[in-house]
Amino acid sequence: MQLTKLEIKGFKSFGDKVTINFNEGVTAIVGPNGCGKSNVIDAMRWVLGEQSTKALRSEKMENIIFNGTKNRKQAQLAEVSLSFDNTKNILPTAYSQVTVTRKLYRNGDSEYRLNDVQCRLKDITDLFLDTGIGSDSYSIIELKMVDEIITNKEHSRRSLFEEASGISKYKLRKKQTFNKLKDTETDLERVEDLLFEIEKNLKTLENQARKAERYYKLKEQYRELSVQLATHRIAFFRTDLNALEFQEQNQQVLRTELSTQIDSQEAELQKFKLESINQEKNLSVQQKATNELVSKIRAYESEKKVKNEQMRFLQEKETRLSGELEKDKNQLNHIKYNIKRLNEEILTETEVFNKVESDLKLLKSSLDTLREQQQTEKNRIDNLVKSVNELQNQVYQSQKEIDILNIQKDALVQETSRNVGDTETKTSELKAFDHALAELDIQVSEKQTNIKQLKEAEESLIENLAKSETNLAANKEKLTSENRKKDAKQNEYNLTKSLVDSLEGFPESIRFLKKNNAFSKSALLLSDILFCDEDYRIAIENYLEPVMNHYVVDHYADAVQAINLLTDSSRGRANFFILENIPEKNTTLATYEGLISALSVIEVDKKYQQLCNLLLQNVYIAVAEQENIFKETPTESITILAKNGKYAQTKFTLAGGSVGLFEGKRIGRAKNLENLAKEIKMSESLINQYNQAITTETDQIFNLKEASKVSQINTLQQELNRLINEQISVQTRRDQYQEFITTSENRKTDIAQKIVSIEQSLAEKLPALVELQRKQQQEHVDLQEQQLLYQDLADQVNESAGKYNQDNIRFHQQQNKLSGLEKDLDYRFVQEEALTKRVAQNDKELQETLTQITATLQHTDLSDDTLLEMYQQREDMEKGLAEVEKEYFEQKGTINELENSLTNIRKNREETDFLLTEIKDKKNTLKIDLNSLKERLAVEFNIDINDLLETETEVEALESEFEIRQKVEKMKRQLDEFGAINSMAMEAFKEMEERYIFIQNQKKDLNAAKTDLLQTIKEIDDTAKDKFMQAFTQAREHFIIVFRSLFNEEDSCDLILSDVNNPLEADIDIIARPKGKRPLSINQLSGGEKTLTATALLFSLYLLKPAPFCIFDEVDAPLDDTNIDKFNNIIRKFSDQSQFIIVSHNKRTIASTDIIYGVTMVEQGVSRVVAVDLREVAA
Repeated sequence: MQLTKLEIKGFKSFGDKVTINFNEGVTAIVGPNGCGKSNVIDAMRWVLGEQSTKALRSEKMENIIFNGTKNRKQAQLAEVSLSFDNTKNILPTAYSQVTVTRKLYRNGDSEYRLNDVQCRLKDITDLFLDTGIGSDSYSIIELKMVDEIITNKEHSRRSLFEEASGISKYKLRKKQTFNKLKDTETDLERVEDLLFEIEKNLKTLENQARKAERYYKLKEQYRELSVQLATHRIAFFRTDLNALEFQEQNQQVLRTELSTQIDSQEAELQKFKLESINQEKNLSVQQKATNELVSKIRAYESEKKVKNEQMRFLQEKETRLSGELEKDKNQLNHIKYNIKRLNEEILTETEVFNKVESDLKLLKSSLDTLREQQQTEKNRIDNLVKSVNELQNQVYQSQKEIDILNIQKDALVQETSRNVGDTETKTSELKAFDHALAELDIQVSEKQTNIKQLKEAEESLIENLAKSETNLAANKEKLTSENRKKDAKQNEYNLTKSLVDSLEGFPESIRFLKKNNAFSKSALLLSDILFCDEDYRIAIENYLEPVMNHYVVDHYADAVQAINLLTDSSRGRANFFILENIPEKNTTLATYEGLISALSVIEVDKKYQQLCNLLLQNVYIAVAEQENIFKETPTESITILAKNGKYAQTKFTLAGGSVGLFEGKRIGRAKNLENLAKEIKMSESLINQYNQAITTETDQIFNLKEASKVSQINTLQQELNRLINEQISVQTRRDQYQEFITTSENRKTDIAQKIVSIEQSLAEKLPALVELQRKQQQEHVDLQEQQLLYQDLADQVNESAGKYNQDNIRFHQQQNKLSGLEKDLDYRFVQEEALTKRVAQNDKELQETLTQITATLQHTDLSDDTLLEMYQQREDMEKGLAEVEKEYFEQKGTINELENSLTNIRKNREETDFLLTEIKDKKNTLKIDLNSLKERLAVEFNIDINDLLETETEVEALESEFEIRQKVEKMKRQLDEFGAINSMAMEAFKEMEERYIFIQNQKKDLNAAKTDLLQTIKEIDDTAKDKFMQAFTQAREHFIIVFRSLFNEEDSCDLILSDVNNPLEADIDIIARPKGKRPLSINQLSGGEKTLTATALLFSLYLLKPAPFCIFDEVDAPLDDTNIDKFNNIIRKFSDQSQFIIVSHNKRTIASTDIIYGVTMVEQGVSRVVAVDLREVAA
């Protein structure tokens, strides 16, 4: 497979459409920084399905669309197409040319296309799976990926090996299988939960179903007894109803009598009530006059009461005001005395305050002087303390340096002693390592020999297996071909036989005679007696077309018989050749150049030979196929036919035209059927032979596969890998021990030199330390003397401050006392003013109250005389009112007696009405009970009460109502105690039981599926492990070869699995030790060495599984000229197998390529591509 073309439009800096054609060999992409070289690589990554914007050097996917320039608008679409030549069928598709296209629109829509047919990203990924092509495969390598390979970032080495070994699809299948397993386990858990719930509910439903069954049985018994009870109740209802109707008639007669008495007494009562109304009017007038007088008297009495109350209030007010006035006057005199006293105290305390203030100022001045002296002494002490501290720090630093030197000296002495012991130990262990390496070399050699022998045997088996598979494929192909031939012949046989049997396309007369038993069975059509090679059938058939449907009969009578049959049946006409009328004669065939006689190409029975001679005697077929090959015939008597049936020619005529698809199919159908039957039998015989051969080869292949040595080879290979890893580990440890011994010897000399240097430093630092300690002691003595002077001065300051504080307290106390007296005096002045105003106000109110009391006493004397007169008038009117009331109430008594009598009668009638109502209520109750019984029977038991009325006489002989009622109530209680009944429990139980069985079967299926999935995962792991180990072993061998070709033959390198027992998850360690170096880690190599090591690893993978193309993006940047040449040489070596595309700035690399594509920016911000073929330049 070959990369042929890359088309970019609207992607990053490629605003215009750019096409890059790739040929065999090495292609370089060059250009200045920032021109868009790496955008070409990004485009290839992107079209192959890259989804990481980080890998595309963008923050978001939209940024890859051309964003425009100062003179151009931004593009709305990014489109990249990558074309491959798939003539070697590396890609799993039938197309020889494969073009992958990816588009991204600025609105966020995107699409993938495969040969311009829209598809999914998954289709692209599946297409390139395990082909070495991909956005993250080893076919595209950037400089930063070299560091990732060296540091094994995110297991990048493992990803490369998985791609090269072809186990990516196995890992994908394993992941998919794990997902299916997870789904299956989830389904199992869900099924378990369902079964748990169903089992729980199933038991409940079973109990409910049994309960419902008992309930319905009891309910049926309850129904039967309830019907019996209802029958008794109906009989009692009838008896009670008849008794109530009799009582109702008696009460109706009594009510009529009482109504008559009520009417007569009501008439007499009305008469007395009219007389009473007149008396009541007179009484009302008299009462009104009396009431008016009484109201007037009450008004006078009320007014007098108010006046008395007002007088009492005024007198109380007078007493209160007099008391308050006297009290306020006394208080005012007391306040004036207090004001005088406070003025005197303020004068005395002011003199005391002035004296205290003067003494305080003198003490403060003395205290400030002492504090200034104290601060001066404190500053001197601070300076001395600072000097002492500095000397102390110098002493400490000097002492610290000396201590450190002593510690270093002791450590070096101990290290010397320890190194001597370790060196002796490591030297003794080196011998053990050498012995172990010798044994491992022997074991590795033995394993390699065994593996070689097994591989030779396996290769022989594979060769035999390949031969058997080739034979099997060939036989299968022959079988398929023979089956197709047989099917074709069988179809042709069936079609021909159908046409012969049905006579399709023949006139009705022919079909009639063919099916008529009265006609001779030996009579055949002309088309059936002839047979010839397929090449001549069209020509012969076209020539004999007019007589093809003629019957050939032996005798004239046969023809006459047939004609009579057709005539009698009105089935049309037919033509006949009569053999007995054809004369026998010998025919001599003339020969002409380019012609062949028609008689010589036909096959016919001897019986019909004379007929054929008569029809085709002078008929010839042109061998050549040119049209009008003869402008005229050789003689007048012959007819020339074109072999393909295109024309027929005589001396004077020429006929021809197009040839139909079905022409040439009518001649020799019967003969053709016989030939086809023979050919079908022959094909069946061959098919049986091929099937036997296939069975034999299949058994052979099975036996060869069973005898395969792959498992033994893999087991030995794993043991060999383990031994090699152990050998490398032992060798590495031996090298480390040897290096440690050498380092220890060198370290011993260094330690001795360091000890001498430390002793010299100690000799210099000790005298300086003694001098610093002496100065420190002198400064400390001076500081103590100064501190004693400062302490004496501090005592004086404290004594003076104590006196000052005491006087200051007295000063503030006196100040507060004086302030309190002044505030008290101000308060007294305010009280004096308020009391003076209140005394004046109370005196004024007292005078007004005395005036009101005098006026009220005068008005009270005038009202008493008028009130006495009104009392006498009221007494007279009350006597006249009493006489009128007496007459009125006598009349009223008579009316009341009548009303009482009438009330009693009415009461009797009401009792009668009540009894009637009660009787009606009882009747209604009986009817309601009966109706309720009817409804209950209808609703509860679906029974019509009329049916029970008919069977009443039959039920009377049964149990008593009391016994039935007791049983009914007992059953009713039992039914109530049942509680809620699930009426659908029995049906639900059956349904849930069926569902339980169904889910149990599903659980079995899921467990079986889980087992199958686990087995599939194991098979995938085993297959992937075998493929990986085989690939790793080969890649390791290739790596050693390529590494030494890039460095030196003496250099050591290797690839090691960290865990041989779990190779699919183990890390792959790279050991690389260029000549003269012993790095402990590959990370200690230089940048160029790392690049060459990574390149060696990549090309070892190419040797294992060559990628169709390889892209290096500035990978050669860290290499010097010598290593550049090595890099270019190995690329040139591998360019015969793969295409190489190199993005580079290095002139040596560019010069070694075949074609150069220069990426430039003629227009700022827009990349263009210019191609140069160096092969043409060199020529």
